[in-house]
Amino acid sequence: MKRFFETIDTLVHRLEKKWGLFLPGLLIGLIVLGLAALFTTPRWELFYHGKGFARLSMAPFDLSVESSLRYRILAPVLGYVLFLKGELFKYLMLGFLAAFLVLLYYFHRKKGFSPANCIGITMLLSFSTLSFYQLHFPGYSDPVSYVLILIVLFYKDRRNVVMTCLTLLLFNHDNTVFLFPFFFIFLLGNEYKLTTAFKTFLLFVPAVLLYASYRSIINSVSEVDFNTSYYFDPENLRWTRDRVSEHLAEGIFQAFRLGWVLPILAMLLYISKRNFKDVLILIVGFVFIASQFFIAYDISRLMGLAFPLIILSAWTIRDAYGTKIFNNLTWTLVFINLFIPSLCIGALEPIPYPPFWWPGLRVVLFGA
Repeated sequence: MKRFFETIDTLVHRLEKKWGLFLPGLLIGLIVLGLAALFTTPRWELFYHGKGFARLSMAPFDLSVESSLRYRILAPVLGYVLFLKGELFKYLMLGFLAAFLVLLYYFHRKKGFSPANCIGITMLLSFSTLSFYQLHFPGYSDPVSYVLILIVLFYKDRRNVVMTCLTLLLFNHDNTVFLFPFFFIFLLGNEYKLTTAFKTFLLFVPAVLLYASYRSIINSVSEVDFNTSYYFDPENLRWTRDRVSEHLAEGIFQAFRLGWVLPILAMLLYISKRNFKDVLILIVGFVFIASQFFIAYDISRLMGLAFPLIILSAWTIRDAYGTKIFNNLTWTLVFINLFIPSLCIGALEPIPYPPFWWPGLRVVLFGA
């Protein structure tokens, strides 16, 4: 394995010497997305909210047209202004998914991770609900959120960038508010002063005020089905509670499968070093993201918002144990994940994500 990782590093370093950091990152990110597509069944027909976002992208500023997704306006507006609207909208979201993987690799290279390190963490997150859901149910706007979240993680010291991304996150999907407590502690850093906490709090104020104003304006001229009353309707809460409880553990696991090993190991490392601040970050992130399931039931998809926990844990493990152990761990997790059936877990029956070539191979191998 050591020689394998050294070969990867040597090859990528040669490419970077010739092309710079970004172009090899672009190539690797696209390859990783292609590999993820090989291990699921990509579909090109729009389903469920994918249809709704595609319709909204046709005329996002026409308030006379009712849309249950109008609160989640950012991605449809991007589709409209980039002329990737209607049936083309799914390709825009696929492009954002590719951008997420490219930036995931590129940002880690800039952070000093070796190429093999970067490919390992990129594959671990690519072979998860982050890619599989978009490939199987195209048109959902989640990849736009993933890109914005990634920028906040890597550019946390740039206040204007952080404020802009936090605002855009809410306009893309209101469920990203469940990440805000995690972001607050993450952005707070190691300074536990009242003035620092207040300055950090101010980063969230423009996002909340602008988004609340937008919703107020929309509510005055149009009716949106997926509103606060819908989610907190007693009957909806009861229905969600009864069905989510049955699939909750499996849905959380299926979001990243063995990728969850990284936060568990990081948590143990933090506890052993009495680093309770970082323990708190992981706990707050997990608890608030999981709290979505009181009102929503796309468990494995919505749990995908927890990918920052895996990234932060990867940083901790790599810093604590070095490149060699980190490579062995992440690549081993990726390899074993290939043999664990991947499922979309919601409130009803699980939906398999089988590789599109599996039925044909099964016939060849087993005759049935």
